Amino acid sequence: MKKKDRLFTIKKLILNHSIATQQELMNHLQKENIQTTQATLSRDIKELNLIKVTQLDRTTKYTFFHDTFLEKSLYYRLEKALHNYAVSIKCIGFFVILFVRPTHPRIIASLIDELKIPAIAGTIASFDTCLIILNTEQEAQLLCACLSDIILEQSTDDLEKKLVPLFQKNFT
Repeated sequence: MKKKDRLFTIKKLILNHSIATQQELMNHLQKENIQTTQATLSRDIKELNLIKVTQLDRTTKYTFFHDTFLEKSLYYRLEKALHNYAVSIKCIGFFVILFVRPTHPRIIASLIDELKIPAIAGTIASFDTCLIILNTEQEAQLLCACLSDIILEQSTDDLEKKLVPLFQKNFT
């Protein structure tokens, strides 16, 4: 079985079952005719950003990291992701380059994409870098300053308010 098929099956199982341990997950995979080792399963769990959460009844289960913050605003989730994963940031022309812990840039890129900020032309995520492409250099500098404050934990301002200019058509 190919890795992508195994990962897809794991995602499906996590979404459809309350799975608390790697052994439970392995048992579910075996029912799906997927044989894997504990080491491979551990790597898959890390790659899928699965975490254990405690439920109201004090039992635990695996869930996707981003699902734990779904009830929170996108801005809150972006701030948390930046605090947890961002290492450094720099601005070059129209580009904001965000250096992130390995395998986590997709989380930040997807949150930025979900915000649908008109000033952002797009994002590209690699192994440890998130490239944010903006329409103007001025917009790139503003975004870089906002995100830098969060990464360096120097900002107590509301991210949503700080990003308002990037939603305006005639940013000057």
